[in-house]
Amino acid sequence: VLDIDAQVGRTGRITPMARIHETRLSGSTIRNITLHNQDYVDELELAVGDTVAISKRGDVIPAVENVTEKNEIGNTTWRMPQTCPVCGSELVKRGAHHFCPNYDCPAQAKGRLAFFCAKGQMDLEGLGPRTIEILYDNGFVKSIGELYSFDFSRLRGLEGFGGTEGKKIEGIRNAILQSRKTPFRNVLVSLGIPEFGKKAVDLVCDAGFDSMSKLLETAEIGRASCRER
Repeated sequence: VLDIDAQVGRTGRITPMARIHETRLSGSTIRNITLHNQDYVDELELAVGDTVAISKRGDVIPAVENVTEKNEIGNTTWRMPQTCPVCGSELVKRGAHHFCPNYDCPAQAKGRLAFFCAKGQMDLEGLGPRTIEILYDNGFVKSIGELYSFDFSRLRGLEGFGGTEGKKIEGIRNAILQSRKTPFRNVLVSLGIPEFGKKAVDLVCDAGFDSMSKLLETAEIGRASCRER
C-alpha cells in the first residue's frame, strides 16, 4: 500500500482509497482499491506500507482481503482525517461513514455535475468529468442549473478545447438543447437527490407528480401542515 487517500463523493461521503503498486489481476490492472469506511480499515488494521492480499469480488470489484505483512517503517493503522481534504470543513460521522457537511464543497459540486451529465443519467455528450472540472474551476458553472444558462463559446481557447474546439462546443450546446426534452422522471433521477433513487422516483411520478413545481408545492403544503401541529 503506497498511500491511503480520503475521497469526497457527491453526497459528501468520505471514502478511504488505497493506492497500491500496479498489479495485474483477472485480466485488469489494479492501482486503486476502495476501503469503504474507517471500520473496514480498523478491521484490517491497515497502514500505509503494509503488504496486502487483494481480490476482485464478483470478478469486478477490487478489494483488500487481509494484511499479509506489516510495514517496517512504524506506520500505524490509518485514521480518517478530522477535516474535509478538499474544503477543510470538520467531518461528521453518521452511522459507519464520515461526511463533509458543506454542500458547497467543490468535490461535492463537481460530483453532482458529473453525475447529472453522465451516461445513464442525462447523457450530455461532451460534458465528461474533465470538462466539468474546467467549467467549475474557471467559475463558469457551479451548479446544475447553470449548465442551461452558460454561454459555452467562452470555452474557446481553454485547455482541452484544441483544434476541434468549435465542433466540441457545438456538440455540447446540442446535447444541452436535446436534454430539455428528457422525461421528468429521468431528470429527477439525474439530480442525484440523497435517499431518492430510481424506485422512489418511479413511485412519485406514477402518483402523478410530473413536474418540479408539483413536487415543491406538495412539499410546502407538508411543511405548513407540520408547522400548524
